[in-house]
Amino acid sequence: MSVVSSLEADLELKTSAVKVLEIFSTKIYELLTISPEIIQSIEIVSGEWGSVGFVFLAHYTLLDGTAQVAKLELASLNPIDLSLTFKVMDGDLLDVYNSFTVFLKLTPKVLSGSVVNWKFEYEKPSSGTSDPNSLMDAAIQVSKDIDAYSSNLI
Repeated sequence: MSVVSSLEADLELKTSAVKVLEIFSTKIYELLTISPEIIQSIEIVSGEWGSVGFVFLAHYTLLDGTAQVAKLELASLNPIDLSLTFKVMDGDLLDVYNSFTVFLKLTPKVLSGSVVNWKFEYEKPSSGTSDPNSLMDAAIQVSKDIDAYSSNLI
């Protein structure tokens, strides 16, 4: 019996919510420069950067050194709500989980900066399947890399 689960984490950033959303939606290829230890390649498969429905292939490495591949679709993008959703269409994650969706929500802080909320929703084939903690660690590290990169540009 499959089990639907979720994993969530928040991180405070100095970078504005709009800038972080821009990187993950229309400039995701910048992650190659921003976080090269984790993101090795990003190539567009179909559609246009930042448009809902665009599909890209990402080669990435988890913090434990495990190389992974994922084909993702930008399923939703809400510039007013500062959120987006990626649906995993193919790759290593679907070898482990029946389905996998990544939610990214940004909340501006009052004076400056933002809070990034990462949420993974996934369907485990059984209750014994482990949670994608190492992937969440990588997502948090990429967020920290964006913050460091953006701070150095000012």
